[in-house]
Amino acid sequence: MDFKTKCYLVYGLSPEGTKALEANRQLNEWIKNNSLGKIIYHEHFSKKPLGGFAVFEVNSHSELYQLQNEPLTENSYLYRWSLSYHPLTHSTSTERFIFQTQYTLSSYRGVSMTYELEN
Repeated sequence: MDFKTKCYLVYGLSPEGTKALEANRQLNEWIKNNSLGKIIYHEHFSKKPLGGFAVFEVNSHSELYQLQNEPLTENSYLYRWSLSYHPLTHSTSTERFIFQTQYTLSSYRGVSMTYELEN
């Protein structure tokens, strides 16, 4: 079966009692894992509940499986986190994610934005 590339927003809350620096470190370490897909964007929550979110470009069944199942393993940086996964509608690739950002700023706030991607 063919796989259609799509971006996923992963929203996560760290276990209660986790310190902010530790929650930030855990998320940062987790997104380094190349098997989860291409990390496009991430951010940390500044107040409780602690955690953060990340946007990944997912290009295969294997990447999607890893994204959703790696945190369930005891050696995962996000083990015991509460996670939810949301496929995005317009952002089907890194380029489309950036375009959607540009479109939103332009259409809803009148802000022009230009960008250039380099590999």
